Amino acid sequence: MNQVKKIFLTALVFFVSGSTVSAEKINMSLTEGIKMALERNYSIEESAADLDSAYWGLREARRNTGPNLSWSTEADAVGGKAYDNWGHKEFSNQLSVTMPIYAGGRLKNNIESAKFGLSGAELTLERTKQNVRYTVSEDYFNILKCRSQVEVYRESVNNLRAHLDDVKIKVLAGTVAQKDILSSEVSLAQGEQKFVNAMNDYNVAIATFNKDVGLPTETETFATEQLNYEKYNLDLNDCENYAVLHRPDLFQKEYALRQSKAEMESAKSSARPQVDAKASKSFAGDAPFKSNMDAQDSWKVGLSLNWDIWDNQVTKAQVSRKQAAVRRAEAELNDKINDVKLEVRTAFLNLQAAEENISTMKEALVKAEEDYKIEVVRYEAGVGTNLEVMDSEEKLVSAKGDYISALYSYNTSKASLDKAMGIPIDLDIEPYRNALEDSAKEGK
Repeated sequence: MNQVKKIFLTALVFFVSGSTVSAEKINMSLTEGIKMALERNYSIEESAADLDSAYWGLREARRNTGPNLSWSTEADAVGGKAYDNWGHKEFSNQLSVTMPIYAGGRLKNNIESAKFGLSGAELTLERTKQNVRYTVSEDYFNILKCRSQVEVYRESVNNLRAHLDDVKIKVLAGTVAQKDILSSEVSLAQGEQKFVNAMNDYNVAIATFNKDVGLPTETETFATEQLNYEKYNLDLNDCENYAVLHRPDLFQKEYALRQSKAEMESAKSSARPQVDAKASKSFAGDAPFKSNMDAQDSWKVGLSLNWDIWDNQVTKAQVSRKQAAVRRAEAELNDKINDVKLEVRTAFLNLQAAEENISTMKEALVKAEEDYKIEVVRYEAGVGTNLEVMDSEEKLVSAKGDYISALYSYNTSKASLDKAMGIPIDLDIEPYRNALEDSAKEGK
């Protein structure tokens, strides 16, 4: 039984070590991570597919304004008095060309709607990229935070282990009580547990980052940067004004409103006459593509007009439904404006709070380090207690964690403010903004 157990454990160790060796190791900066995510992230690919769909939707709308060539053929067995009562085969063919002359504004508005849809898809793709940049930044800063926490708990375990050794020496010398060993061992066990949990958080943070940048989750990614503080000199009003002029999703709502209006105008076309130009050629014979039946040989060239004078108010209902969609689009636009301003203000205030916390937590950390050193010296001199050492050590670990959290909050808040403002990645928003302004002038 022991032999089987030994073999099993050996195989398990080999499997784990083999998995570790096979995992790829990569050093990566934040800029490199963002670049990789922009190339591999699936949400970007989804938005790119929507952009392709919008492009072909515009192509379809434009092509509907051109000529349409069609051909139809029919093969029949015919008989009766007109054919001397005996059946024979008849093959008839018709070739026709139609082209819309007037469609009541349907074709024009469909093209306008498709144009607005394409611009909206381009803006959505840009916003998706900005969201991915923020997600990857947050993931990266989380790795740095978790790694810093691992170092804090590793140092804490080392301090607790060294203190325990010192306590054991004092117990043997008879200068402290036996209970000091027990309390020190408990503190060490708790510190080791926190270290294990911190390592787990660090590994999960790496796996999450790998997933978002498009790497296998088992990749051993090492973040080459450190959590630091770089002042961000910005004014809240400037940030809000910039966001209103540059947020892609805000302008996407503008284009969605214009698209809804174009669709409403297109729906009105059903109440107007439709004029098409037509040309057709018909022929028939007793064999495919043969023209030996003069009665079936003809051609036509002319215009056709269709007008649904009364459709039981179907068009009115369709237009009313589109009007409701316009009202909804207007409400969504106004709501988005408020959301953008709130998002900018929230990120800005969080950034300010995190900045203040950095200086506060740094001062607290310095004091905690001094207090811990004093308590260790007092205990070694025999004038302090083991409980005071453990308490000061715990406060030191907490102060380090608070300082790390403040740095993390500051960096993530800065990335959040960039996202809220709509700092561009690939797309220049100005042409889209100008196009909306020109369109509004033309409408007036």
